[in-house]
Amino acid sequence: MAIIYCFTATGNSLYAAKQIAEKIEGSIAPMNGAPVLIDDDVIGFVFPVYFWGLPRIVERFVAEAQISNQNAYVFAVATYGGVVNGTLGLFKNLLKSNSMSLNYGEYVKSVENYIPRYKVNSSEELRQKADKKILEIAEAVSQRKNNRIQPPTIINRLVYRSFPDADNDQFFTIDSKCTGCAICQKVCPVDNITMGTGKPEFHRGCEHCMACLHSCPEQAIDWKEKTQGKERYRNANIELKELISFSTGRKLEKS
Repeated sequence: MAIIYCFTATGNSLYAAKQIAEKIEGSIAPMNGAPVLIDDDVIGFVFPVYFWGLPRIVERFVAEAQISNQNAYVFAVATYGGVVNGTLGLFKNLLKSNSMSLNYGEYVKSVENYIPRYKVNSSEELRQKADKKILEIAEAVSQRKNNRIQPPTIINRLVYRSFPDADNDQFFTIDSKCTGCAICQKVCPVDNITMGTGKPEFHRGCEHCMACLHSCPEQAIDWKEKTQGKERYRNANIELKELISFSTGRKLEKS
């Protein structure tokens, strides 16, 4: 049996996980909820890179997971938009602290969508290169290949220090275009948003994944003064209803 655990905010990691799962005839599960006991023969983790490091939700999930099959083949795939040196080394160390080993790890260059700092850089050439890389990874995993994982550097730790804390959601603003559709609430992977007043309210437990900002159909959500007027993004192969259903188990009702 093979399983891939995935965290995704805009669909890049979910798309990669789906392609790999199809090749290895495995299933996919989200990295959320209660601690899990994993006894599969092939175990994968697919997630985005945040500030040269790991999303907090990924750290929590792996730290709490238990792998009962000590002979399992374990792999990890990190999607990224900028620079990633050493991020998989951090993940390897995280696994090791929980008595797990990492057999194989690779990166997939995806669309840069952290719009508080950058602009979306989607292009057909980038998508084709990503698809090619994902297929290469899927083939390597199907053959249970091993590779060397670059260890983290001091730069990883220095850059990660600028990753906003969980209370960063105080800097989200909601403008008058908000219709109260609650899509932001539905897409949030950690239930950090409620609609008590008909507008989104944030509760200081943010993952800083920007799923709410990118998924808002009216582009009514911004962060500080850094995202106004910038293009939003979701992987073209992942529909919003699939993103919501996978990440949170909720459904997107038709309007």
